[in-house]
Amino acid sequence: MEKQIHVKIDKKSDLTLREVLKKIEEIQAEHPELDVFFDGDIYAICSRPRAVPAIK
Repeated sequence: MEKQIHVKIDKKSDLTLREVLKKIEEIQAEHPELDVFFDGDIYAICSRPRAVPAIK
C-alpha cells in the first residue's frame, strides 16, 4: 500500500505538536477510509488506505 503525503512540514516551521495533531484529525474526519499518521522520517502528515480485516 502506497502512502500519500498530505502536508509536508518544514523542520524550521513554528508549528506546534497540537497544530500537527489537529491537522491529522481534520484529514481523518474528511477521509475516514484512510489511516492518517505523522511520518517522522520525512516530516509529513501522510495516509494510506485502512487495511481490510481478514475474514476468519
